[in-house]
Amino acid sequence: MDSISLAGWRIDGASLGICAAAIATDLLCRFVPAHLPSFFPFIFNAPVFLGAWFTLLWYFRGLKRMPAPSRPSRVRQGFFLFGVLSIYFVLQTRFEYLSQHLFSLNRVQAVTISMAAPFCIGIAWMQDVLVLGVPTWLLAACRSDAMRRAGRLLFQPVVAMALFLLTSDIWLIPSVHFAAMINPALYAVMNLSCMAGGMIFWLVVLDPRPKPFSRLSFISRAGLGFLAMFPQIAVSSYIALTTRDLYSFYSLCGRIFPAMSPAYDQMLGGMIQWIPPGMMNTAALMLALNAMRISDAETDKNFTPPPGAKVYEAKWTGR
Repeated sequence: MDSISLAGWRIDGASLGICAAAIATDLLCRFVPAHLPSFFPFIFNAPVFLGAWFTLLWYFRGLKRMPAPSRPSRVRQGFFLFGVLSIYFVLQTRFEYLSQHLFSLNRVQAVTISMAAPFCIGIAWMQDVLVLGVPTWLLAACRSDAMRRAGRLLFQPVVAMALFLLTSDIWLIPSVHFAAMINPALYAVMNLSCMAGGMIFWLVVLDPRPKPFSRLSFISRAGLGFLAMFPQIAVSSYIALTTRDLYSFYSLCGRIFPAMSPAYDQMLGGMIQWIPPGMMNTAALMLALNAMRISDAETDKNFTPPPGAKVYEAKWTGR
């Protein structure tokens, strides 16, 4: 049987398989965690597990349904897959155990889910493909009035930037970070909020469409992505350069590499939080300007000068 009907919803075999795999993985992680290989979750997180696998299912289904000339390039597909799989790797494999026992690896995890993975997914611009792959009931729910209102609020540029900075920096307050690391529920909230804030922000900044399809002009998007770098630099540089031991949790629980001193671990974590995100913010500036160049080129293709008109000045692209 390819699909079954449940409460009026048609559920296909692949979706049932993902749900069954989630239940089996949860049970294995609960009852025989020591016997599982390293690619199994350290702590099973249903939203991350189901979100990653269903997103991949709907993406490949959408690619199959999309006409070949309209499909995204292999490069964009690669960025998307890397983004989704990197989130899964740092949150749903034994890497998570390492990230709970070393501050620098915890920052690798945080930068991945809030910066690197959303950045790659934003470059891929997967909305057109996912629309063709998601179930009709979910698509209808996403297009409901309530979801549209929430989307208009969350994807406002100022709101998106504020959420991005808040969800990435609030968890670096030492007392907040300590509370999150010792409370499994708060730890899950920390990771999910970082991922959501990063995803919203980068989908706003890396939107390849011209205004009015996008809320902002290309220049505004370039500035938004670049300006977000400076609050991050202030926070992460303080973490990297201070001589205080800000994150005592990792000394209490035991570092995975005992020879690494707290000061060096904290300095390394601050550098990880500082340099790669700064590079991505600068890359976002370049990507926004390149999107503007491509948009101008597309506009020129469809522009027909009126009879007798003369062009006195070249476009900013130099053509």
